[in-house]
Amino acid sequence: MAQEIINIGAQANDGEGDPLRTAFAKINNNFTQLFSTEFSTSEAYSVGTDSQVIFQAPTATFTQGVFQLNSLDTTTANSQNITLTASITNNKAALKWNGHSTLFSGDPITRYDMDVSAGNVRILVNPIVNSTLYHFIASQITFSGTIPVGLDIALDGYPDGSLMSTENGLDLSTET
Repeated sequence: MAQEIINIGAQANDGEGDPLRTAFAKINNNFTQLFSTEFSTSEAYSVGTDSQVIFQAPTATFTQGVFQLNSLDTTTANSQNITLTASITNNKAALKWNGHSTLFSGDPITRYDMDVSAGNVRILVNPIVNSTLYHFIASQITFSGTIPVGLDIALDGYPDGSLMSTENGLDLSTET
């Protein structure tokens, strides 16, 4: 959705601007668009040369996203940055995506891939060096409907709550 501009007329009280009800409807629509976009950062490590998932988001509400990745070889000075853009197909079964604006410092260290698997949009790395790579991911994701809340917090590959918990054994989840 494009930003809705409120017509304020040419001069104060000239009667040419939007009526109050229309103006506030545009304000609500603009805030709805703002609050259906999530900005976040995350970190992940990959080890070895096997393909590995470094980021995922639920397909149920995913519409499109822009991801800026910085990957760095922890044993050398080699690093690379890439911007990935993605949108999900109407049936939520596949992605259209591209990678652009790749910057290298030293030698290339990994390739990137995106897919849909088990109800998640995923970013995968395919390292070309046998090393431990650190990946910093800044994401801007636009969701359709309501942003998912109340999700259990856990790390990839670990059952929900098995790695992170409170002293009273309470489950950690996102804000509702």
